[in-house]
Amino acid sequence: MQDSGTTPLQSPGFLGALTTVHFVIIALLAVLVIIGIGYGMKLARERRSATRELEDAGHLERTGDVPAADPDRPAETIAPSEPARVEPPAPTLIEPVAPVVEEPAAPVVQEPTAIPMEPPVAAPAPARAPFAETAAPVVPAAPVGSDLTRLKGLGPKVAAMLVEQGIPDIATLARLQPAEADDVASRLGTFAPRMAKDRWVEQARYLAAGDIAGFEAVFGKL
Repeated sequence: MQDSGTTPLQSPGFLGALTTVHFVIIALLAVLVIIGIGYGMKLARERRSATRELEDAGHLERTGDVPAADPDRPAETIAPSEPARVEPPAPTLIEPVAPVVEEPAAPVVQEPTAIPMEPPVAAPAPARAPFAETAAPVVPAAPVGSDLTRLKGLGPKVAAMLVEQGIPDIATLARLQPAEADDVASRLGTFAPRMAKDRWVEQARYLAAGDIAGFEAVFGKL
């Protein structure tokens, strides 16, 4: 067998197979890259849509579209700003102050203080000698039924008998009704007819009313 001097890895068939594998891998990587770019763009669109919805709903402040920075564009050179000029302060003019002239204080005139005069002390009045109070004379009380004897024809004995029957005075006798007067007269014994004959109840009504003139006009002077 004749040696051609080539290894199996250098054979045309192996190289062709290896090249095909490389192409397949590169194609797969390209497909993956394209899928990743498409998925990234989809996510970016969804993010912008969600941001716009939040801005429309008022949950997010609208910031506007900010253009993306171009990496190929050279950075702008910021010119150095000129230093601010500091102006010196204006000189302050001090106005002369007029001297204060103090006016002399007016003398205080002290008014004389009036001395209060004490009122004259009155001499004490001489003490009066104590006087003995004179006791009012004791008027003996009139016996019960004594005013009944003012009636004409009615003496002390009949007056006592009326008191025993509950008629102590002229006023009580004047209030008797005819039937009551007859009942009282029936208990006076021998003096019973005198109640109606001398008209004691009628006399008592004049005197109880204080009608002395009427009494004397009918029954005579007391």
